[in-house]
Amino acid sequence: MLNEKSTQILKEYLDAQAQDNRVSLNQVIGFMSGLLACSEFFGESELANYIADGDETVYDTLMTESTQRKAMITLLDNVTEAQVEQQKLLAILYPDAASGSAPSAELQEFCRGYIAAYIVNQEVWQSDLQFLVKADEQHAEQNQGQLFVDNFEATLDLLSTFAMWHEALQNHPEPEVLSNGFATLLSALDESLSEIADMALILEDEKLAMIEQDS
Repeated sequence: MLNEKSTQILKEYLDAQAQDNRVSLNQVIGFMSGLLACSEFFGESELANYIADGDETVYDTLMTESTQRKAMITLLDNVTEAQVEQQKLLAILYPDAASGSAPSAELQEFCRGYIAAYIVNQEVWQSDLQFLVKADEQHAEQNQGQLFVDNFEATLDLLSTFAMWHEALQNHPEPEVLSNGFATLLSALDESLSEIADMALILEDEKLAMIEQDS
């Protein structure tokens, strides 16, 4: 799914950053996934901001013509293509994860990156979720919007659980049950992330259609 050369270039660049100002490649891929899973794309500058974390040199490198920028854009395109094709990102990126009883450090990093992107997209998603619920109200026999909202919120909770697995185990009344159910939770999360990305594309099309009608 991810271009190998671009993956290596960006990983080496990220690894070269100062320890206290560094995000991992998995965090960046998670951030890309979350950033793209929205009906409005805030642009490459948000991605560069996330990686740079206030470092102007890093930001400038990623926002001007450079090998690192090309690698970043290639990976962004790879994730976009995977989401459009409704691929299961986690199964592709972490093929061995389902055989364990806990998320790997890499998977936890992905989840943290995705959550960070949701924070960027939060206002848009809140508006879109309200739109879906209102659509249900206009069609009394349907509740698909509310079902999606419930799943969306459950997915955010599951992302947080994976991102902070150790704390989740400590706070869970039956940690062994959580560990034993990890593979099932992972599959559910992967499916939900695909559904969220798909809904974002549908909502984007709806907004474009409304703009065309108003023009």
